[in-house]
Amino acid sequence: MNNSFLNQFDPNIKFSYFCFDRVIIRGYIRFLFFAAGVAKLLKALGFKQMTSGVMRILTDQLNAHIEKVAKQKNIPIHWWPSVGGGTDGAKLDFVKKNYADKWKGKGDHVYCIITDKEPSHTFASREFTAKTGKRFHTLYNCRKPVKQYYIYFHDGLLGGPCYLKICSYLPFQCEFYFNGHNAAKLKMDKEGLGYTMRDNAFVEIENRARFKEIVKELNGRAVQQRIEHWKNIFFKFDKGTYSTRSRHLEHEWYLHQVEVSSNTVFKSARFATSLFERLLDKFQRIGLPDSIARIFSLRSNSRTKSKTFWRQYENNAVIKHWFRRNSIKLYNKTGYFLRTETTINNPKSLGLHKPAIYLQACLWKGVEANDKFLSCCADVDVSTITEEEHLQFIIPVPDHKGKNIAAPDLRKERQSALARELLKPKYCVHGFKTADILEALPGNFKKSSQIRHELLKLRVRGIIHKNKRKSSYRVTQKGWSLLWVEFTARHHFKNPMISRNFKKEAASTVEQPSKIEEAYALIDKGLTQLKHEVAIAA
Repeated sequence: MNNSFLNQFDPNIKFSYFCFDRVIIRGYIRFLFFAAGVAKLLKALGFKQMTSGVMRILTDQLNAHIEKVAKQKNIPIHWWPSVGGGTDGAKLDFVKKNYADKWKGKGDHVYCIITDKEPSHTFASREFTAKTGKRFHTLYNCRKPVKQYYIYFHDGLLGGPCYLKICSYLPFQCEFYFNGHNAAKLKMDKEGLGYTMRDNAFVEIENRARFKEIVKELNGRAVQQRIEHWKNIFFKFDKGTYSTRSRHLEHEWYLHQVEVSSNTVFKSARFATSLFERLLDKFQRIGLPDSIARIFSLRSNSRTKSKTFWRQYENNAVIKHWFRRNSIKLYNKTGYFLRTETTINNPKSLGLHKPAIYLQACLWKGVEANDKFLSCCADVDVSTITEEEHLQFIIPVPDHKGKNIAAPDLRKERQSALARELLKPKYCVHGFKTADILEALPGNFKKSSQIRHELLKLRVRGIIHKNKRKSSYRVTQKGWSLLWVEFTARHHFKNPMISRNFKKEAASTVEQPSKIEEAYALIDKGLTQLKHEVAIAA
């Protein structure tokens, strides 16, 4: 991405990247969505009658084949209501917790199979009697709960967990899911590239240029080949001694949902959080029909369907805009990580083709929409954000694992001495090791572990930076400024003002008070007057 948002906040951004996120592809045997097509299939398979019992034969054969493969490969099968149940990603969480996180192998591997009953479009047969007394059966469309198989696995190209969902009743709809972040992670593991992930997001990437090429290499043709590979294993019909599938039962694969995320990793969690709060306040009107249409590069008209929702993502606010069943949202994912995400649910409305082979076109359309959305959010006054930097020394700040790290307390002699030492110019230029601090401050620190504990408080706030692949640190330019302001303010303003309030009254009646005492007295008087004026106005 290269837009005005990234250019404006470049000094505060660590790096940015784009990638596929959730991708759902559905498979249909199109001629089976009509009763006439089902009748034609049954005749082609040698059945003379079109009863529910005949259609049940196909279901039983499919069930038998999947159970036979599971037994041969020692794949556990779980009936979903018996293991807790749940919706909105509960199955995926169950598989991650019980299988995926524990498996450390490589290549293709099936974790488990989850079965459940879900409402689905299918067919039933009804018997009628003609006026002549002859009985006949008629097929009709219906919707009823039927058995679904969720086959979860690790794929050799797409990582895992992925799943292939197979409906056990005609017309045998299928669904395939994978996550683009997992696919990129697997590719980088194969090439030995370094990275750090947190909560389905890359927070550090060693070779960013190569990462961009890896994202571009994932295309619809390669994904469709992997889908066919897994379908050929599980979507067959048991005939006793062997399993087979008719040439009439071949699926066509179409894009159902494609999420394209543009991710911006900031250097400071405090800055990212403050910036996101301002974006939420200032850019709510992006969701208006005219604005959102321009983001998706389309003309707005009176029939445009758009809406905006305020929601939560893991207790963080998210603003989401809908446009013709597609959506775009911005949220603060980890505290210092902003994600802009376009979800394409209706490719045709954006001028895209729906077959799965056109997957990569969705990537570029999503990146374009994210880029325009971020450009609309560029007009934010940075000075209103940096005013809160003083809170770095007051409130805890989360590290990259989400653990809150306490603020350094310069009232303590040990931390005050460390801050005074780090203000020396040599530490900004040449850096330092814990041994250097231990040698410089032997009276304040006895062990290196004590120094590392204090340095962690400064590191998570961006005051010091650990040199890559080295055991040394360097004071950043921003960190030097923050330390200098906080140190001088505390020792030459805060502490004297606080201590003055606790002096005995006699100290204020000395015959020759110093000029600085007079200055403090004037400041105290002015602050007291302001306090009274504000109270009166309120």
